[in-house]
Amino acid sequence: MSRSARFPQGTFALIATRLMFYLGVQAAYFIGIVGVLTYELKASTMALAAAVGIFNLCIIVANACGGTLLDVKGPRVHTAATVAVVVASCLVYQIVEVSVASVLAMSAAFGFSCGMGFPYLTAYPAYLTHRSGELQQVNALLSVASNAAVAVGPAIGGIIASVFPAQRVFVFPAVLGVAAIVPAAALIKQIAATGMRSLHGLEDASSVYANKGMQGDAGEAAASVPTVEKGTFGDSVRTVMGSSALSLLFWGGVLAYAGYGAFDPLESLYYRDVLHVGIAWMGWLSSAAGVGSFAGAMLSLRVPNSWVNVRTLLLLIALQGAACLLYVGTPFVICALAGQVLLGCAFGMITPLQNTLVQMRAPKHLLGRVNSVMNAGFNGAGVIPLFAAPVLADMFGVQAVLLGASAFVLIVPIVCLALRRDAA
Repeated sequence: MSRSARFPQGTFALIATRLMFYLGVQAAYFIGIVGVLTYELKASTMALAAAVGIFNLCIIVANACGGTLLDVKGPRVHTAATVAVVVASCLVYQIVEVSVASVLAMSAAFGFSCGMGFPYLTAYPAYLTHRSGELQQVNALLSVASNAAVAVGPAIGGIIASVFPAQRVFVFPAVLGVAAIVPAAALIKQIAATGMRSLHGLEDASSVYANKGMQGDAGEAAASVPTVEKGTFGDSVRTVMGSSALSLLFWGGVLAYAGYGAFDPLESLYYRDVLHVGIAWMGWLSSAAGVGSFAGAMLSLRVPNSWVNVRTLLLLIALQGAACLLYVGTPFVICALAGQVLLGCAFGMITPLQNTLVQMRAPKHLLGRVNSVMNAGFNGAGVIPLFAAPVLADMFGVQAVLLGASAFVLIVPIVCLALRRDAA
């Protein structure tokens, strides 16, 4: 089988849809919200923490809404709602006066629109195929596209912010949101043509793999997930906690993401006060992470099936923590650039692996909501340290707090591996 043959029909329409939504997020969020607060409004650390916290909380809410909408109403309704929220929030932001209050409001609206689009990355691949090899390939290619957006988006945002007020960066995701209707329509048509019964909540993961005659890790993992008869969000929580693999994915990710929570309100201050660079560098340094993420996603296309397990995921999270130490460990921009590239490379491999593991183990009729549970945990964990980080920064300094958070990200997955030697 050729490599191109591994991609099921609809893959490239899904990739184009995800790319358009995520490119807009990457171009606009960091500069248009955090950058405006830091450089234009000279906002306090608490205001920065509030903006990031609101953004993440709204992502959690939108994840639950988007996942449920996808499971219950299907891709057509989910896509229409996502486009409407993205375009409306970005255009409204263009007609309001820039203030701390308006930026916080935009952080909420844009966080919600961002969360609504997550299922394109986390759930839609399983709408195209049930085969574990194909799932890994689709997720890896999605990660390549997403991380290309991480590389290109902030640079586009930096260019826009160097010519126009930073508020205008949100015109870009509005335009892309409208353009995404074209590939999304092709994707929905392909999903309808596929006619997979699991899209209508009639089959869970174990029955699908059994019916398809699947063998090996994917089939065994799916069969180990407890089946449920109902489709509530609570059932999704019970599914995650009732599976040893899913629960390890959840808690390992939650603890690691808790370390990253300190980065969001302090990162821009690190750029300004430690690295002594201007607002455009927020775009350039983020693009460096995107370059690394793109490389990592390309590498994930070559990951052998025997490495598609929780152990590999936890080791990659530890590698990400080590890269964070290089990123924030010096006052030199060149070291920050190198750290961002390595950090991005690890992240580029983590995302497709994590999504594949969840898709292999979650009942298909709960897939949107199971991913909502996972993402709620990850984003919720990132919110917790937000309000402690400014206090700690006042006591110990911005760089010291970031170093501590990086060490936490490095240590947590290693501890999880030590405690769970049977991770698979």
